[in-house]
Amino acid sequence: MDSFILTTKDKSTSALLRKMLKTMSVVNSVASLSKKDKEDIAMIKAINKGHTKKYVNTTSFLKKLEGK
Repeated sequence: MDSFILTTKDKSTSALLRKMLKTMSVVNSVASLSKKDKEDIAMIKAINKGHTKKYVNTTSFLKKLEGK
């Protein structure tokens, strides 16, 4: 089984994609990530960025994670 994550700019686009994917017979399920799941992904990104041993501006990095 393959999985992937989509990020949309607004809820109407998300709803449209969700409806379209559900009507396709090749998709088994469509689910949204919980807040905890999103935080876990952000934490993994932060850890991976930290492993580069380069300077990381925490303020700009956090804003990027928040999508600002």
